[in-house]
Amino acid sequence: MKTEGTEEIDFSRQLRLLVVDDVAVHRFLLASGLGRINPFIKVEEAGSGGAAMDKLGGAEHYDAVICDWLMPGGSGEDLLRWMRARPHFRRVPFIMVSSKNTAQDIIEAFTELGVDGYVVKPFMPRDVYRKVVDTIDRMAGKNSR
Repeated sequence: MKTEGTEEIDFSRQLRLLVVDDVAVHRFLLASGLGRINPFIKVEEAGSGGAAMDKLGGAEHYDAVICDWLMPGGSGEDLLRWMRARPHFRRVPFIMVSSKNTAQDIIEAFTELGVDGYVVKPFMPRDVYRKVVDTIDRMAGKNSR
């Protein structure tokens, strides 16, 4: 439903997402929240950058990666650099989530790291979903709104 000052979001898109965070409860809350927003979404989880690399190295295709910035065992920055070094992952949207919330942090994420989207913690799953859809559409050259 569209009301003044809001934009419509497609809540029925069939998406496959990889959520990467070292805190299991954060992964669970985001994955379950996204699933409540869009019952057609498939969310897989990884507890570190290294575990995400293993999942990405398999035959699975992901429409986007949602990743925490600061994690032991392979940071979000490490995972992003690994993905961008491989031609078949260069166009997979990478949305960084972090409690790093200064303007400088966000500018660094986009200009130095090359993230495609950024969400500051704490967040609502709806905000992350909107960012994912907007980022996928922007990278595909579509107007999502």
